[in-house]
Amino acid sequence: MATFPTITMSGGGPQEWINSGGNITNHEAFAFTLQSAPANVGALISNVSVFLTTDYVAGQTSYGILLSAVDENLNASTATITGNFESNGV
Repeated sequence: MATFPTITMSGGGPQEWINSGGNITNHEAFAFTLQSAPANVGALISNVSVFLTTDYVAGQTSYGILLSAVDENLNASTATITGNFESNGV
């Protein structure tokens, strides 16, 4: 399991985040721990991609994940959200 640094995202998204380090492997399940958001706004993670090596993170496993702020109907929201990605090996 790895817990990644807290991030704050404004403007809705989706925005791609690259997660690496923390002894993650090429078989992880990801979640986003939502720490702060306005009422009726949540976080949607999607398009999770795993890489063994990239130009951004050479020589180690990394994941590209899209993060979006959404309302309760999964419509894009321009709200600011704060939280962190977490992963567990599966």
